[in-house]
Amino acid sequence: MPSNPDDRENKNTQTNGTQSFIVSVQPTPNRELGTKNSQSGEKSSKDEAKKKKNKCRGNRKLQRYKAKLRKRGFNNEAITSLINNYNQVNQDQNVVHESTIPNINIELLVPIDNQRTNNQPETSDKGNIQENVRTTKRKRVTKSNNITESLSQISISNIVRKRPRSRTMDNIQEQQELNETTSDWKPKYLKLSDQIFKQMLSKSLSDADKLLQLLDTPEKLKYVRTYAHLLNNVFYLKLEESFWEHYKQVCISESIWSSPMLKNIAKENNLFRFKFKTQVQLEKHYQLIQKRLRTAENNLNQYKQQPIHESIDINTLSTIMTAFVRQGQHKLCAEFERKKLILQFDAIDHRLIKTFYNLNPTDDQIRSTKIIWQAAQSKLHAEEQLAILKQRIYTKRLPSSFNILDHSIDNVEHLLKQSIINRDKSATLSFRRLKTIAQFKYDIMTLEMTTLEEIIRSHVNIIANEKRKLIDSAGGQVPIPKSLVQIMNAIAARQSNMIQRSQCILKKKLSVFDDAPMTIDMTGAVGAK
Repeated sequence: MPSNPDDRENKNTQTNGTQSFIVSVQPTPNRELGTKNSQSGEKSSKDEAKKKKNKCRGNRKLQRYKAKLRKRGFNNEAITSLINNYNQVNQDQNVVHESTIPNINIELLVPIDNQRTNNQPETSDKGNIQENVRTTKRKRVTKSNNITESLSQISISNIVRKRPRSRTMDNIQEQQELNETTSDWKPKYLKLSDQIFKQMLSKSLSDADKLLQLLDTPEKLKYVRTYAHLLNNVFYLKLEESFWEHYKQVCISESIWSSPMLKNIAKENNLFRFKFKTQVQLEKHYQLIQKRLRTAENNLNQYKQQPIHESIDINTLSTIMTAFVRQGQHKLCAEFERKKLILQFDAIDHRLIKTFYNLNPTDDQIRSTKIIWQAAQSKLHAEEQLAILKQRIYTKRLPSSFNILDHSIDNVEHLLKQSIINRDKSATLSFRRLKTIAQFKYDIMTLEMTTLEEIIRSHVNIIANEKRKLIDSAGGQVPIPKSLVQIMNAIAARQSNMIQRSQCILKKKLSVFDDAPMTIDMTGAVGAK
C-alpha cells in the first residue's frame, strides 16, 4: 500500500521530537553528583535520627570498674581520687594507645568506644567521607615481666612462660624410668612401729637378743632403725646396678643393638617385649644408678661417724644389721633374679624370630608359622589361667569377685532377719543358704575349668594342623628337605622359649597364694581377701 508523503513527514517530526526529549531528560554528571549527595545527606540524616533515638547510658566500663572497687571495700572518695589522678596525668592526650605510666592499666578506665570517638572521620574536598580503616581483631594482652602496681594494690604480674615442647611417649617413659625406682618388696624400716621392728630383729638373728637389750631408749632405737634404712638403700641400689649390667650384657650377646628387628615383624609375631632400651638410654640410666649409689654410701658413712652410746660397738652393730638387712631383702633379690630371667627370655625371643626370617621362608610357611606361634601363646595363657584356678580350689581361696554372690542373688538374708522366725530355724535356713551359695561358686569354677580345657585342646589341634601343612608342603619327599627341617626347628625353638617364660611367670603368680590371707566361713568355704 503506498504511503502518504505527509504521513512520513509527521513521523519524522515525531521521532525527532522524542529523541530531543530523551536527550534533554538524560542527567548530566553534575546532576548525578547532586543526586548522590542528596541521597547521602538523606542517609546521614536518617543515621543521625537513629543515633538521637539511642539513649546515652554513660561510660559502662568506668561504671563497672567503680562497682568492682566498691566490692573491694573502697569508698566513693577513694574511687574519685583514683580516677581524678588518672585523668590529671592524661588530660593532654587525645588518643591513648599505650600508657606512659607502667603502674596503671588504661583499659580499666578508658573504654574502647571513647577511644574511637576521639578519632573523627576526615572529609575530602569533594564532600566524600573517608573513614579510617580499622581492623576488628582484638589486641593481645601483653604482660610485663616487671613489677606492676594496680590501682588497688601492688602485685607482681605473672611471668610469661614459653609454651612447653610436646613430649612423646618415649620421652615420658624414659623420664619415668630415670626417676627414683621403688619396689613393693623393698623393706621400709622407718615406717614400721618400734614394736614390729624389734620383733623382726629378734626373729631374724639369734645374736639380735643381745642388741635388743641394749636398745633401752628411744634414741638408741631410732639410731638403729635409721642405720638399717640407710644400709637397705645401699643394698637395693647395688641390686639395681647389677640388673642394668645384666641388661647391657644381654643386649650385646643377643645382638639387640647391632641388628634391630623391624617394627612390622615384631608386631605380626606377637613379641613379649617390643622395644629394648637403646644404648644411650641404658648408659644414662646406669650412670644415674651409680650416682645414687655413691650418694647412699656417703650418707651411710657419714651416719656412722655420729656418736653412739658406749655400750654399743659400731663393728658389732654393722655385722648384725648387715645380716638383718640381707635377710629382709630375700624376696627382693628373688624378684630381681626373676626380672633377669624374663629379660633373657625376651632377648632370646628376638633372636629366634630373626633366625626364622633369615631362613627365607615362603609366604605360606610364614603364614603357618604365625598361626602356630599365636595358638601356642593363647594356649599358654589358657594353661596359666587353669593352673591358677586349680590352685584356688586346692587352697580354698576364691576370687574376691565371688564375694558379691553372698549378698546380691537372693532376698533370703533380709527375710531371715525378721523376728517372727524362730532363732534355731533361722540359723538352719541361713546355713542352707550359705551352703547353696558355696556350691554355686564351686560349680561356676568347675565350669570355667572345663571351658579352659576345651580352649587348650582347640589350640593344640590348630598347632598340629598347621605343622601337618608344613610337612605336606614338601610334596611327600623322603627325607624332608633340609630347609624345611631348619624352619620346623626354628618354630619349635621359639615354642620352647615361650613355655619356659610362661612357667617362670606362673611360678611367681602361684607364690602369691602362700602369703594371701584366708577367711573361713561357716560352710567351710574359704575366700581370699
